[in-house]
Amino acid sequence: MVNAMFEIKYRDACARICDWKFGKYKVRTPNIAIVVNPDKQIVTPAELCDIFGAEIIITNAYIIKKSKNAKKIEKEGMHKFYSWNGPIYTDSGTFQMYSHGSVTIRPQETIDYQKKIGSDIITPLDMFTLPKDNRETAVHKLEETSKRISDARLSVSEQLLVGPVQGGRFIDLREKASLSVGKSGADVFAIGGIVPLMERYEFSRLIDTVMTVKMNIPPGRPVHAFGCGHPMLFSLLVLAGVDLFDSAAYALYAEDKRYMTVRGTFKIDDMHELPCSCPACSGKKPSDMDKRSIAMHNLYVTFGEIRTIRQAIMDGVLFELVEQRVRAHPALLEAYVHLLQNKDYSDFIEKYDPVTKGSAFFYTGAESAMRPAIHRARKRLHERYIPPKGRKGYLVRSFDRFAKSTDNIHFIVRESLYGVVPSDILNIYPFGQTIVPPTASKETHPGADDSLNKYISTYRQYYRSLHIISKYKDAKDLDDYEKEPHDHLLEARSVLMYQYGGGAEKILYGDIKLEVSRKTGRLRRIYIGKDILGTIRAEDGMFVPARLGAERLKDALKKISYRVVVSDDAVPFVMEGKSVFSRFVIDADREIRPYDEVLIVDSSDKLVGTGRCLLNYDEMMDFRDGVAVKTRIGFS
Repeated sequence: MVNAMFEIKYRDACARICDWKFGKYKVRTPNIAIVVNPDKQIVTPAELCDIFGAEIIITNAYIIKKSKNAKKIEKEGMHKFYSWNGPIYTDSGTFQMYSHGSVTIRPQETIDYQKKIGSDIITPLDMFTLPKDNRETAVHKLEETSKRISDARLSVSEQLLVGPVQGGRFIDLREKASLSVGKSGADVFAIGGIVPLMERYEFSRLIDTVMTVKMNIPPGRPVHAFGCGHPMLFSLLVLAGVDLFDSAAYALYAEDKRYMTVRGTFKIDDMHELPCSCPACSGKKPSDMDKRSIAMHNLYVTFGEIRTIRQAIMDGVLFELVEQRVRAHPALLEAYVHLLQNKDYSDFIEKYDPVTKGSAFFYTGAESAMRPAIHRARKRLHERYIPPKGRKGYLVRSFDRFAKSTDNIHFIVRESLYGVVPSDILNIYPFGQTIVPPTASKETHPGADDSLNKYISTYRQYYRSLHIISKYKDAKDLDDYEKEPHDHLLEARSVLMYQYGGGAEKILYGDIKLEVSRKTGRLRRIYIGKDILGTIRAEDGMFVPARLGAERLKDALKKISYRVVVSDDAVPFVMEGKSVFSRFVIDADREIRPYDEVLIVDSSDKLVGTGRCLLNYDEMMDFRDGVAVKTRIGFS
């Protein structure tokens, strides 16, 4: 079998930047495989590489077999014919045969032919499911496609094998196909039969198809959206977990004098200005644009959007980018809202969405309040947080970040997105990093009063008295309040609860000393005597345990909680501070989310280190390559 690796480097939502290595090649995903035609090359593969930085191309075995250059390609191979040093992905020609209404190649014949012409990624001859196909027909095509994938796996060993996921408009058949392809040993999962949905702007059904596939395949291999080549769709589908696209649109649109943008496509003859300064457009008028210029522009837009998406993933702002892009068309916005409002989809994304990000949470519209991070924050507050007992409580209706809690006073503030939030966790992500315009407060959390009432009914007995006020300065009997010190111990207790769950706060015992930043007034380090328990990270308010903190957390939490269990072979390396690779993980807490601070233990639950998780449970169990946990401290 060809040596293949798929390793996550950065992530946001279900999106992931991965190094995909196979044979001598390396491709960084998300990416796009540009379609090249052996007979018509408006832009050459060499130009794709040199000008646009293309890493992978895709061509069609059926078209090559029918090409005037077929004999030359069969003799010298595609790499030499195309003058291409990177990987070449071949499609079997299923869609073309569907379009032409005839089948002139057999399943094993196309596999053998793709090998003959030097393909690096081989696609079996799947059966294209039409939107008009009835259920019986769709079932037959699914079963035949599954058989062909299994048969192909037996003969494809030196190349990667694609597993097309069919099922047409029947979502339960998509699920069945996904499970079948997941067990087939395919190296790439390709979602087929989606071109008709895109052509008809049925983007909500496209989301149903993509999410059904994502939720039923192993996470450790790339996912390809077959036939998706328009940049207006890329960010939304990447957020849902698509890793690879393919595009012939740049050339097909140029033939029809259509000009691509991230907001849609325009006829060049209807344009008065070129809204682009790429090299193909710079200094030109619409009337100056010939077919090649339009094709070059379309490629600049296509690759520019892929790079924009990758940067957004690295910065942790993919949701913000998507919320800008989906406003290009009502059907896109509808699809995005559909994605977030479907509880199954939202819960699935939440498992993959990092618990902390490198950028603030920007509110860009009402849809922002539906993001999985909001649901997670509310859920953790409800399930994990318990207020301190015996204090006077003030519920502040008008949000005020300066409402500090003291030994005698506990403030709970109304957050526009999260409902009511205790002031002692306002610095932790996402609460302290959320930026919402004041004018959006009613829109973002219409249930604010319900949230207040629920808090009062649940926790009234914890307080000496509980009051609702507009601003914290409106509180009665607080003459000495400004002179009272901020209760940073309460903050430490609350952060531990929110981050690790009930019981984590029990690690705060003994001769506790707190270090507070003179510049910001925020809690920075927690000591027990002279020994450091842990650090409160400045950028997101999360607790990062030192050795003593890790030892206490291990004793305070339930046995598997926030633990990653490694094989005995990996223990010496972890003790030396080396990262934990996926293949050495034998178990983990299913509640772990990417970027959680975790405990690393051996098979007998002995603590051997701490680290930051890059993968969730499902990924750690499936990925064979790459880092699962970046070790912070190894305990020898």
